[in-house]
Order: sequence, then C-alpha cells, then structure tokens
Amino acid sequence: MIKISNLKKYYGKNRGIEDVSIEIKEGEIFGLIGPNGAGKTTTIRILTGFLSEDAGEAKINGFKLPEDINKVKKDIGYIPGEVNFYGDMKIKEFLKFNRNFYDNVDVKYEKEIIELLGIDINKKFKELSLGNKKKVAILQALVHKPKYLILDEPTSGLDPLVQQKFYSLIKDHKKMGCAILFSSHILSEIEKLCNNFAMIKEGKVIKSGAIDDLRDISSRVITVYGLNDTLNNFKFTEKNNAKEFLVKTKDIHFFIKELSNFNFEDIEIKKPDLEELFLKYYK
Repeated sequence: MIKISNLKKYYGKNRGIEDVSIEIKEGEIFGLIGPNGAGKTTTIRILTGFLSEDAGEAKINGFKLPEDINKVKKDIGYIPGEVNFYGDMKIKEFLKFNRNFYDNVDVKYEKEIIELLGIDINKKFKELSLGNKKKVAILQALVHKPKYLILDEPTSGLDPLVQQKFYSLIKDHKKMGCAILFSSHILSEIEKLCNNFAMIKEGKVIKSGAIDDLRDISSRVITVYGLNDTLNNFKFTEKNNAKEFLVKTKDIHFFIKELSNFNFEDIEIKKPDLEELFLKYYK
C-alpha cells in the first residue's frame, strides 16, 4: 500500500504542497490530477525519495520515505515527467546496466515491451525524440514487474497509438496487484484508467473519491455553428456566428437529443483546457 498523510513541503517561502493525504491499495490505479504547479510532482518526489517532507508522512509498504527508500526501491517503478538518462549510452547498454539494480528482471518481458513500443535499442539515448525517450522510461519502469508504480505525466510526448499500448501495459500491472499512482493533467485518461482520484489545488487535496465522482466536473466544449435558437437547459456564449456550450460529460447524450430538434450547420466537440475547467470548478 502507498499511504500519504497530511504531507507538507515548502521550498523556502514558496509552497510545494500544503496538505496532501491519499491512499492507494494493491491492484488499484489512483489518479492524481491538477494543473501545472499544483503540487503533483512535489508529492511524487517525496514518494520516490528525492525530497524530504516538512510535515506529515509518506509510506510505501509501511516504510517511511525518504528515510527507508532503500528498503522499497527495488519494488518501485518510476516514470519521471522529464526523462534524462545517459545521453551517450546506447539503449541496449542502458538496459544491461539497469538489470544490475534488480533481482527479478524478466528478459523475455523486456523484449515484449521493446517490440510492443517499437524501441530501437541500437540508438544512443541523446539521439532519441521526446516520445522515444519516454518509451525507454516506460520500459525501465516496468521491466522488473514492480509492486508499486509511480507515474508522473507518463504519456506526455507519446503519440495516440503508443498511448493506447501504454494503457494496456498499465492495466496488466494492475491485474498483477500493482499499486499505481498516475499523475496527470489530462482528465480523460484519469477517467479511463483510474479507480479513484484526488484533485490537487495549490498544494491541497480539494476533492477525492471514486472515479465516477469526476463526472460531476468532467465536461466537453461543444460549439454549434448556425444555430439560431436557444436550448432551454444549457447556457452558452456567442462566438463568431456560433454558440459555445460547456456540457458535463454525463449530460452530452441529453444535449445532443435536445439539439436534434433544431436546425444548425455544424457541430464541434472538444475537451476543455484543464486549467480553465479547474478555474470554473474552484469558483
């Protein structure tokens, strides 16, 4: 189990996190969601032993962090938000080097991930694109089949096809009983993958619960062109011969049904900017 209780961290006078408490059980994917600067990475850096807390505590399998990080390090898989390994080392050399840190690297599983993600192991790390660097980070984090996965914006830089492959890998580890912390600012992937979530704002958890509770704030921006009428149940703003609606995800079916009673030229549905959505929710 991963357990964080009333965690606090400041960088001098600047706030990192103020009060964060979450609990992640085995076989669970827990989404930590918030805009940039909310405190997600600070929380993760304490969990992975890179930072010490000012107050509260973080534990993995009962071991307090960062003091006892060496007792659980071999059981952790970690994907950082920014991936930086040894630039002049070829990927195949890096993987051989990485095996020295774990007792249980499954070489067959290593090859399966390499093939699934399409990793060129003959290239040097510095020669890779951002997306290909992230693939290596995924491989390095999963290859020893850890009991705990800590993922900081793991899909940034990945194209949609690789993202789907990554999701399938994460789901497999969940089935193995892995406790997974999945930090993201992408609401849709938290909805898709996670069992529970916590929303963090200015270093504090302001909302948490089962993933179904996210439907109360999860929305889509629906722009309708050439609509001369109004929909009684939905507010809108006028933008260049179009009406823009912010519709809760759970209400989209009802919205489309209502809209079908009127004439319009075109419709566009997209995810809102998470920062904007959070500002609306915070108010």
